[in-house]
Amino acid sequence: MAASGAACARATALIAAGRYAEAREAAGSALEAEGPEPALFLVLARAHMAEDDDDHDDDAERVFRRALDVFPDHLDLLAGYAELCRRSDPLDRPGRHGRGPVLLERLRELAPDSPHLGRADVPGSPLATAAAKGPSAARVQRHDVVQALTTAASPEAAGEEARRRAALAPYDLRLAVLDASLTALARPGRAPLRFLARRRPEYLLVVQSVVAALVIARFALEGFPSWIPFAVAVLADLPLLALRLLLRGARERGGERASCVVDVEPGAAEPSLPDVPRRPRRELALVGAGAAVLLGAVATTSVLAYVEYTAYPRYEAVAPNSFRGMARMDMGEQFGGSVSDPRGRVEASFNAVYTGGSGDGSELSVSASIGDFHDATVALVEQSGALLSRTPGVTPLDDGWMADAGAYGGWMRCTRYTEDLVGTPRAMCYWTDKGSMGYVTFKASQDMAHADIEQLARMARQSELRPVS
Repeated sequence: MAASGAACARATALIAAGRYAEAREAAGSALEAEGPEPALFLVLARAHMAEDDDDHDDDAERVFRRALDVFPDHLDLLAGYAELCRRSDPLDRPGRHGRGPVLLERLRELAPDSPHLGRADVPGSPLATAAAKGPSAARVQRHDVVQALTTAASPEAAGEEARRRAALAPYDLRLAVLDASLTALARPGRAPLRFLARRRPEYLLVVQSVVAALVIARFALEGFPSWIPFAVAVLADLPLLALRLLLRGARERGGERASCVVDVEPGAAEPSLPDVPRRPRRELALVGAGAAVLLGAVATTSVLAYVEYTAYPRYEAVAPNSFRGMARMDMGEQFGGSVSDPRGRVEASFNAVYTGGSGDGSELSVSASIGDFHDATVALVEQSGALLSRTPGVTPLDDGWMADAGAYGGWMRCTRYTEDLVGTPRAMCYWTDKGSMGYVTFKASQDMAHADIEQLARMARQSELRPVS
């Protein structure tokens, strides 16, 4: 008998925790090992009813019938079976639904003043709360806790009242869970959790508003770290997580203490707690407002992020007729029109060649494209060395470096090379940003410093392109 009682308590706790399959396994194994036991039959049927599924309701009915064949006048079994019958659909299961009044009448004959009859005859009874459609066990628990903390003079007084009522009705799962919950919340140092239990919607609204403001601040404030909203959301959820764990543990402890008691003195029990009402409009309004604020911030920042991502600087080609005393010798052709390119959308391309100078920096040419290159990365300029190595008639030298891109931004990389035909040492600086890409080549002796090469490349780039607002 002790073993079956422990199995019953374990299965009841599993039902309270929402682990119905494990509860059925525990009760079924105990029945096989210990033999017929009314409390085990009852908890096995409850574990099926808790699934709120037609097939499981059929299984629960088979359990009740099997149990009543052995214990035909057992009050708890009669009450549980009556409740199952009463909540069944009269169209889908007319036979089962019709057996409900018969079972209630049998209960009135056996024990007209018993709490079993009251529990079976009142919709929203503890068993129905766990099994029928309606609020989840967690919401029922939160509602009961809030009501107790709000109406009592102190947390201790609320706990004492719940403890008194639970002792008078040991079969009542809701009272047992409420007692365990208030006992845990009344401990020293848990005032913040009690406040959170009572003001959870307000807390969520404040947290969601703060996170929404931080999400928008990522675009409003330059340099604002993007990880801060995520970190604040995680930290703000920690108290909620602590409360959820505390309440879940209380549900399990309350389930272990409740409902395996099958012999209750008539008149010793008080009515169970009232039904859980619909969510108050104020709570729905707070939750909805918080969700709307957060979703609005996410939507706004998503749009801003997309605009920021697809934005690119606009340029126009202004290639002057002279540059640093050199004359432009090309035909001045510019290739317009939007064409596809693996790196983006090219809107225009041009080449400019300048000659007439002597020494370093002379015989300069610029080749550039302007358009939408918002996906451009530093990898494009890092690959410029490979581009040069594939160019016929030149030999790249082992002298390449990342350069300062200058006022137009983006990235730039410079490399020295030699023209094979005449042996002229030259330099090429390749640049890209999100609105343009191209390269500059010119004479560059071994004595020409890296800084001078970079400066000349920046000047050429800025003289050939002009930003457009």
